[in-house]
Amino acid sequence: MDDEQFRVLLDGLDKLLRLQTLEVVKGIPSERDKVAFLSNMDFNPTEIDKLLGKSPGYSSVVLSQLKKKVAKPAEQHQTQTPSSTPEVTA
Repeated sequence: MDDEQFRVLLDGLDKLLRLQTLEVVKGIPSERDKVAFLSNMDFNPTEIDKLLGKSPGYSSVVLSQLKKKVAKPAEQHQTQTPSSTPEVTA
């Protein structure tokens, strides 16, 4: 297989992967949820941008925002535990 044939093969595989990805995520309503889903499927942000036809960096920003959103409730939960609660010993 020469370089040109290999390039054509890779191009075809990229198109198939994109079509399959779009089919899988078409039922997911929001773009953020699509990015999260694909990230959970072990695609990196660059791959997600390419698969969804987004500009470079889009998925990185979305994933960063989602991580911050998840971290905030955990922080709030820790700060809401009362410090004056007596310990129960058995």
